[in-house]
Formats: sequence, C-alpha cells, structure tokens
Amino acid sequence: MEAEVASALVGTCMPCNQFVLSYQIVDSMIWLGIRDMINEFRKKKLKLRPVTYLSGAQGSGNDIPHGYIWSPHLVPKPKDWGLKIDVVGFCFLDLASNYVPPEPLIKWLEAGDKPIYVGFGSLPVQDPAKMTEVIVKALEITGQRGIINKGWGGLGTLAEPKDFVYLLDNCPHDWLFLQCKAVLLIMSSFHGVHHGGAGTTAAGLKAACPTTIVPFFGDQPFWGDRVHARGVGPLPIPVDQFSLRKLVDAINFMMEPKVKEKAVELAKAMESEDGVSGVVRAFLRHLPLRAEETTPQPTSSFLEFLGPVSTRQLHNECHFSLFKEENFEHPSSKSSHMYDHSFVYMEKWRGFNM
Repeated sequence: MEAEVASALVGTCMPCNQFVLSYQIVDSMIWLGIRDMINEFRKKKLKLRPVTYLSGAQGSGNDIPHGYIWSPHLVPKPKDWGLKIDVVGFCFLDLASNYVPPEPLIKWLEAGDKPIYVGFGSLPVQDPAKMTEVIVKALEITGQRGIINKGWGGLGTLAEPKDFVYLLDNCPHDWLFLQCKAVLLIMSSFHGVHHGGAGTTAAGLKAACPTTIVPFFGDQPFWGDRVHARGVGPLPIPVDQFSLRKLVDAINFMMEPKVKEKAVELAKAMESEDGVSGVVRAFLRHLPLRAEETTPQPTSSFLEFLGPVSTRQLHNECHFSLFKEENFEHPSSKSSHMYDHSFVYMEKWRGFNM
C-alpha cells in the first residue's frame, strides 16, 4: 500500500532503489500524521512513553504483522505480501440507527429521483465559488439532483438557491448514501484526509453507489484508480484538471446501467466481510501459540478467546492488561521503542472487552 501511495506521488514507474526508498518516505509521512494519536493512546491507555518520530516511522521494516482495513474485493492482497500481512475488510460505524434526518431533507428526497452526493473535505482551492458553480452546472446539464455536503472556505455555498440542489451539513454516510444513486468525492488535503479518503469511498461502495473521486494528495489517486479498475466509477479527476466537461463525462459514466450493476455486485461481495472480526482474528493469529493451543475465534471479550488457563507469548508492548496482577509493571514498559522481539509469558490473563 505504501508503495502504491508513493507511486501516486512521484509517478508510476520508478527505478528499484527509488521504489525501496519510497517506502521509507511514505512511512515517515504517515507516521507524522498519526503520531499524536498513537502517543496519546500509549500514554493514556498503555501507560507507555511516547514513541519518538525517528523510532516510530519504520514499522514496515521491523517485521511487525500488519492488517489492512480495506475490502479484498476492492484491493486484493498481492501474492508476495506473505503471511504476516492481512487484508481484513472495511470496518464501518453504525451511525444510521440513531440518526433522525431533518424534515426538510426528507421532503426534498421524496420530491424527486435519487440524488448524487457531492462531498467536500478540507480541500484548499483558490476559487471555491467557481468549483461549486461548476458542480451545480454539471448537475443541471446532466439532469441530476444533487446533495452537496458543504466544506471549508465557502465550498458548497450557492449564490442563489436551486431546487435540484440540497445543501447539507453533517450527516451519517451509512444513512445518506442509501438515499443516493452515485457519489462524487472532492478529496481533502492531508491535514483533513479523514474527511474524504478510504472511509468515505468504502461507505459509498457499500451502498452500491458508483463513485467519482477528485484526488488531491496521498493515497487518494490510488483509491480513485481502484474504483475505476473495478468498473464502478470513471477515471479519477485530479483537482488541477477539474473542469465542467470532465465532470459531466464522469456523471454520465456513473449513470450507465452496467456501472450500477458492477456497483451492486461489489456491494454484495462486501456484505460478506466483517472487518472488525477480521482485525481480531488477524491480531490473535499473530500471537505466538504454544503447541497444545488452537487458534481462538473472536467473541465479545479477549478473555473468552483464550479460556481460563491458556498460556501465550506476548511482545513487551502488549503486556499492559494481560498479567494476573493489575498493578504489575514489567521493566520494559518504560521502553520508547516501537517494537521489541523478546517475549513475556503469562497465565490466566485478564481480557478486555471489544
């Protein structure tokens, strides 16, 4: 995955030495973005020291098992990735069950055909009003209705109201995308990448929505390419090439019946996936087992995975909740290293609820 991101950043064809170097560069960039979250979790939950920038950015080179939370039907696991890498499926939050949509939105949805969702992230554009105007004009030309999720800096703000456009603030994607026929994602900058990336793409595909991606940075071109490769969306439109003609072509592409058929097919394949259970299975599978043990299956508590008298080996960083004595502190707990290959044994360890 890191290589794919690097390829998207510097070009798809690189000499071997540059390709290897790309892993380190992108690894460092990703670590820069997530370091604060990881260190907060280490300090507050694991009672460990924060990981330094230099020691934390080499996870891919430390032989640590990795689990990637995306659908294998969208990005199959390459054959050369080996047994320590798992592709477990997307994980989704269930927000729709507690969501009560506003009455004006319900009335607007009932007044016509299913709309196209247009989502903005924290995309820094020089002329947000112009981009919004292009989107509205494209909807008008193609005869489509649109729900525009307003973004930063005036994106999604209309000069005058349009009856075929509904302006929306925050709304759970797992509810909203089921009301839509297609999804147009104007991706975020790196600072706000979580507003428009793999998660939003996954939510749209789960709802069987053909998808157009306008990438800006990082892994966003990769997801746009994967959507197109699966036949559920047009080629991504780089933000610097965004135009009325290309957007009209993209909308027309998404409206083709064969594209909708492929989107439904992909959504059905994703229904069989359970990313949360997949994550747990992968985690447990990579814990070293003793010969007499069998691989546990996920349930509601880690304690149930192992039974009352199981014995396991855990790496030092994982000992935080697994010893018989809650206040026990292993000397290695003060380590600031990301990973340690030594083992710790324990019996009857206390599980923690998922």
